[in-house]
Formats: sequence, C-alpha cells, structure tokens
Amino acid sequence: MKGPFRPERILVIRADRLGDVLMNLPAIRLLRQTFPKAWISLLLDESTAELFEGHPDVDEVIGVNAGRLEASLFEKWRLIRRIRKAGFDMAIVSNPHKFFHVLSFLAGISERVGYDRKWGFLLNRKREKAGKNGARHEIDVNLELVGLVSDKRWDGGFSLPADEAADRFVEEWFKSCCGGSERVLAVHPGTSNPRKRWGLECFAELCRNVLKKRGIPVVLVGGGEERGLAQALMKGAGEGVLDLTGKLTLRQLSSFLKHPRVAALVSADSGPVHVAWINGTPVVALYAKDVEGCDPARWGPRDSKSEVIYRPIGEITVQEVCEAVQRVVVKSPLPPLK
Repeated sequence: MKGPFRPERILVIRADRLGDVLMNLPAIRLLRQTFPKAWISLLLDESTAELFEGHPDVDEVIGVNAGRLEASLFEKWRLIRRIRKAGFDMAIVSNPHKFFHVLSFLAGISERVGYDRKWGFLLNRKREKAGKNGARHEIDVNLELVGLVSDKRWDGGFSLPADEAADRFVEEWFKSCCGGSERVLAVHPGTSNPRKRWGLECFAELCRNVLKKRGIPVVLVGGGEERGLAQALMKGAGEGVLDLTGKLTLRQLSSFLKHPRVAALVSADSGPVHVAWINGTPVVALYAKDVEGCDPARWGPRDSKSEVIYRPIGEITVQEVCEAVQRVVVKSPLPPLK
C-alpha cells in the first residue's frame, strides 16, 4: 500500500448480481497479494454468497438479502451494527451505492475506498467510475480501484473455489442421465434483463440443430426462476434436451460448467457466462447491442477460447450461433466433434 497503513481487516462490498461479483475476483486476488496477513471479508447478496465460500483469497463471506436491506431501515441499522462490531479498518466499495457508503462511514471504517458517485463524499480514497457503456473491461476497472491502496501488480491468477461434493454430484449425474463419453452443449436461455434475451424460438432451433445435425446432447441450465422459460424451450426443441434448470446449486453449476464433458456454453449476457469462462469452458455469448450497458468490451468473457456475437439481439441468427459453437469447440483441447 502507498504509505505506512497496513489494514488488518478488509471488507469488500459487492452485493449485486453474480457476474458483477465475478468481475471482482482479480481485484480480490490483488488485495490478497498486497495484504497477505489481512482478514478479507466479502459482503455479497445471499443469492451469490454460496459460490464464494472457501475461496482461497477470502477468509469470510457475509451474505445479506439486498432486497430486504433496500426496503428496511431496521435491516440497514442491524447491518451497520454488525459491521461496526467486526472492527474492519478498510472497506472496498466496488459497486457505488449510497447505503454502502453510509455503512462504511457509520461502521467506523477508517479507510473507505470506492468510486466518486452516489455520496462518494463519504469515502476518503476514491476514483471516477466509467458509466454503463465505458469501454474498459470491468476487471481492469476493479483492479484500478484496488490500485488506490496497492503498490503491487496483479499476478494474473484468479479462480472459483473447488468443491469435491459438487464435483461428485455432477459426475454421478453424467453417469446416470447422460451415459457414454460424448460431450454436451450447455445452453442458458435466461438473463436478468428480458431485453437482452435471445428469442426462445431461436434457442429451440439451435437445440434442434445441435441435436440432429451435429449429434451433440443439449443440457439446459439456469436458476429456479427460469424453469418456465426452460420448459417452453423444451416444448419447441423436441425430444433429446436434458434440463438442469433450477436443479443445481451455484457450486454445482460451477462444477457442471467446468466438467470436461461440457464442450461449451451458449448464453446471452448473464452470470453463467462468467462462471463458464473462468472455469476454462468456452462460451458463445450473445450480447445485445441495442441495450444500454451490454458492451462486451466492458462486460464480456476475458478468455481466448470464447466467442462473442455483439449485434441487436433480434438480428442474431441461429446459423451464426451454430457456426460459432463449431468454432469454439474446435478451439478446445478436447477431441473434435463426431
């Protein structure tokens, strides 16, 4: 760190969507490099907290219900008291939010680091943050934020925690539900913003093409709130599509997407995109050029194996997605398609 201050307890705050949290993993790694003896806690929405338990760069995960927190003064005050009692001496507020700036101030945290927006005057180390359409990748933006308190260079490492129980669950699923040794294509038809969603009829045609013309089994993934979407897709896709939507925990989803039999993931801009590429599985990612804040230069996968299609979502064709699937699978070190 620039200067003599060496924090003993660091709180990193990112209580929003899964993909946004994942884009902070390199910054958290840089924090660990800089302060190897410090206690590092992550404050996350409880919907994402499970995935980060046991992360090698993190000592504690604090899960909160962001919706209830937003609506309740009592919940806000209770969290302020909890964080104050924990004795943190540095906070990294990764997502600009008035309450989280207030939290870090009222909790008595001496070093408050974040972006100069939404009551940024409560911070004492801050930088400007690009808007939704900023051209710099979110990973770099977050690394620069931690750079305010670090004199180190990120070593390039980051990962998701291993989970042997989740790995066993996925292995057993493949043995019981998807026999043989062929690879599968994972498909995630959902996204948090319906305007970013590729048409269900397009996903259904993609599944039919992959199944019938290329002989690759298709497995649908997603959260429990996307079950209706998956069921509608399966009706249009016909027989042969397997459905894991709502049946996996986040840790099991991570294990599934890193399994060597998963050849690739096809998805619109969503959290599973980042779970997949961080785990080394290539992605065909569909980004809506006609929706604000969806530029893959800022929010896309950051690996060499994935491929992004960035056009108005209604103009993306099934043919170009199928061709992209073929290309990313060929790039993979696994055997070629049958």
